[in-house]
Amino acid sequence: MNMFWRSLVGAMLALKLWKHWQVWHFLRRPRPPQQRTPQLVSILQPILSGDPTLEQGLRGNIELTSAYPLELIWLIDDNDAEAQRVCQRLQAAYPQQRVHIIESPPPPQRVNPKMFKLQAALPHASGDVICILDDDTQLPQGGLEQCLPYLDQPQAGLVFGLPYYRHFGNLWSSLVALLVNDQSLLTYVPYLRLSDPLTINGMFYALRREVLAELGDFAGLESVLADDFAVASAVRQAGYRLVQTPVRHGIRTHVSDAGHYRRLIQRWFIFPRESLLRYLDWRGQAILLGLLFAPALFPIVLTAVTAARPTRANLALASLYFGHSIACYAHFNAAYLERATPWPLVALVPLIETLFPLQLLSALLAPQRINWRGHVIQVERGGGFRFVQRRDETAQE
Repeated sequence: MNMFWRSLVGAMLALKLWKHWQVWHFLRRPRPPQQRTPQLVSILQPILSGDPTLEQGLRGNIELTSAYPLELIWLIDDNDAEAQRVCQRLQAAYPQQRVHIIESPPPPQRVNPKMFKLQAALPHASGDVICILDDDTQLPQGGLEQCLPYLDQPQAGLVFGLPYYRHFGNLWSSLVALLVNDQSLLTYVPYLRLSDPLTINGMFYALRREVLAELGDFAGLESVLADDFAVASAVRQAGYRLVQTPVRHGIRTHVSDAGHYRRLIQRWFIFPRESLLRYLDWRGQAILLGLLFAPALFPIVLTAVTAARPTRANLALASLYFGHSIACYAHFNAAYLERATPWPLVALVPLIETLFPLQLLSALLAPQRINWRGHVIQVERGGGFRFVQRRDETAQE
């Protein structure tokens, strides 16, 4: 047992070191040369009020500077009074920027709200490159220049970035931010050594207009709740590649309390359960389970074994494993994530990694009902959905 246990800990630590090295190597690569300079980049942001950090994030994007000409298209519901106030106030404050506000009615039953807005906005977008950006996501200065040259690689159809969290406004927001910043780079990047991307991070991605036209301007994707997976599948089926780029984009989400935290984590894991996991072949499932899920479950096993048998050897192994977690997080925070995490919170990383498996299992076993800023949605097997209650019929989160 002792030999097996030490070998298992050693293997899990070796995997972590390998993933750490993969991130370091990936983010040091020079970006490819740009062959087609965009004439205009249209940034489409579907917006839904309900988060107090919304205006701060939108302001960051309206202040984005780029070598490319930009236009911002903000897509809001015609019954979302708060979004209307925020967008109109920012539009008036920055008259020199090209900002268009497009209002649309609430989507019909079984139609994805984000995709509904995007389809309504595309006729108004003049850019030869279309960027999709969530309303809680902020592009870094120079991010487009870092990302868009990857569209010129052979068969590249869609490029996307790497998310991290910047908001640590209270305990629950900090727990979410620590979880994402601990897992994001180590999840997305090492996977690329074993497989081309099968899906995307839908918080930010970009396509050329002609590729989007080949996809029918997202036609037929509106019935899938996990719109990022639907878009990724459409791009791949059209014969194009999904390209992970090194651009890191910050996210601000305010998590108000324990209930909001639980609902957010549940929503994150229900989506891949009903999309990606149901459509992967055996090889893709093996990579996902071996590279992501098994290592994610290991910290709680390590903690339980160490607590049950607190021998000197077990304590040393746990210290070595979690010590690397702290060192890895500190390295990423300083080198790649703009020191977004306050330094004292880095010490909580072992706790985050230990709690993560419980949250993962809870979300995977939870009823398939999510709450997204007031919309109560029943997720159906295979990725379909229906509105149980809309936000204008219930209290907003």
